[in-house]
Amino acid sequence: MLSNLLLLGAVALTTINAQGFAFKETYPEPGVIPTAKPEWLALLSSANITDAPVLKVTPGKGPEPQTEGDPYCDWSFTGCFGKEDLYQCPKGQWAPTYDDGPSEFSGKLYDELDKTNTKATFFMVGGQVVKFPDLTLRAYKAGHELAMHTWSHNYMTSLTNEQIVAELKWNELVIKEVTGVSPRFFRPPYGDIDNRVRDVAKALGFTAVIWTHDTNDWSLTENPNFEASWIDGNVTQWASEAATATTGGVSLEHDLYNVTVDAAVRVLPTFLKAFKVTTVGNCNQQASYKEGGIAGSNATTSASASASSASASASTSSTASGSSGVKAADASSSAEAQAAKNAAGTLTAGFLGVGLTTLLAISLSA
Repeated sequence: MLSNLLLLGAVALTTINAQGFAFKETYPEPGVIPTAKPEWLALLSSANITDAPVLKVTPGKGPEPQTEGDPYCDWSFTGCFGKEDLYQCPKGQWAPTYDDGPSEFSGKLYDELDKTNTKATFFMVGGQVVKFPDLTLRAYKAGHELAMHTWSHNYMTSLTNEQIVAELKWNELVIKEVTGVSPRFFRPPYGDIDNRVRDVAKALGFTAVIWTHDTNDWSLTENPNFEASWIDGNVTQWASEAATATTGGVSLEHDLYNVTVDAAVRVLPTFLKAFKVTTVGNCNQQASYKEGGIAGSNATTSASASASSASASASTSSTASGSSGVKAADASSSAEAQAAKNAAGTLTAGFLGVGLTTLLAISLSA
């Protein structure tokens, strides 16, 4: 009898997370490389994937190159951008991007963005979305651009093709279950990407986003000698160069820690004074989601309206510029990739259904 009660208790715990948000899907353990569903792997069947090696990772250093030069356009080694990577904005525009959230501190950043009616891009980790679905939905409803930062935050060039599929598709699935939309953009953790990773992602309908400017806010939690004022100095310098710069920028920031959120809130006014601040999708005029719609634009899309309505209803009913040098994968090789291709640059689309119901939320470690 006791064992049955314990089993029932365990099941109950896995159906509702700490915020009272019920999930329909049973998700992998946060922070652990997941396994792909067979139907996801089938999306690679007719894709043209670059035959680049799976790299070994040296603790504290990252992936190790296995060839001379840079035959696979590896950003980690040479800063090489793929032909379809997004990483900058037009002159006068700036896209602040925030990685690794949502977290218990993200609300403070959302509040500041709300005050100035500013829309930004958030690259969310799958395990964090499981833990903070309400914050995920809040960011989406506020008009911010939700994008992916993989499921477990590992170096992508160190993963097999099958693991890359799992990292991206689980990340996509949890965001879709919470918001009703599937992001088109992803950022590889640490910026670690090569043509093999790009090709796998493209076959799934995803586009990589890197950055032009690093605030180095991540150093606040890793380097005891790093001073927070240096972040302010970086942003002030970028703002002072706005008039003479030939392009706008995409900056790297984080909303996982209190200190990085404080820094983001502190420098936001500097960005706003010097640039038109917007989302990555808006400044590049590409759809944010596979269903269509550009987050941060003035247009209201049917996808956004439908997703917000469906998610709110379900929540209420629950218990609580380089060259790649190789041929990229043919996006038409899968219906999903083709849908994403059709969505790019458009402002209208249909909504692909929402479901909300299961998993014990587990905190993703930094």
